Amino acid sequence: MTGALLVTALVLISVLVLLSSVTVHVRLLRRGEDDRITLTVAWLKILRYSLDIPLVDLLVRPSGSGIRLQTAFGFPDGVGDRPPRETRISIPFLRKAYRRYGRYAFALWYLVRRTRIRRFRWHSEIGVGEAHHTGMAAGLAWTVKSTLVTGLFAHTVPLAKPDLAVRPNYREERFNTFLDCVVQIRIVHFIIAGLKTIWSR
Repeated sequence: MTGALLVTALVLISVLVLLSSVTVHVRLLRRGEDDRITLTVAWLKILRYSLDIPLVDLLVRPSGSGIRLQTAFGFPDGVGDRPPRETRISIPFLRKAYRRYGRYAFALWYLVRRTRIRRFRWHSEIGVGEAHHTGMAAGLAWTVKSTLVTGLFAHTVPLAKPDLAVRPNYREERFNTFLDCVVQIRIVHFIIAGLKTIWSR
């Protein structure tokens, strides 16, 4: 009798764990040249991991064989001596990455299709100095945001409406943006995606 109860309890706990979700909270804040990204991953309010990146400096420079991306994480000017990491993105680089990881894309797509969006808020403030240029930039920002969010919500499981805003600043040059997104993915979907990856190998 005790053994049967123990087995039943283990089965129920296993089912509850499989049906539970991992919550991912992403916050991106940019004010002028100051960037901050906060990533929080939580499970059942038991396990919680946060990653705070106080500085993200992204320089995109065209080069002879592609685009060079230079990023520096967590070290403002005068703090630390970690050199920036530079990656050259070119067509051969993308082909190599696709040959190496392309076969796993279907597993990632499986997760994306089952990702539930609990909150999505994206507000921006744009000013480029001249009024008509600012209006054009704000309109372009609206177009880009609407396109990206429409595509995202079409391929996920939205449980909340997106909150989008673009505020033009006609008095001064400024670019501020704030992104607040909360998504959830069930443990069972992670396991199935992992099994799909193993099977593809």
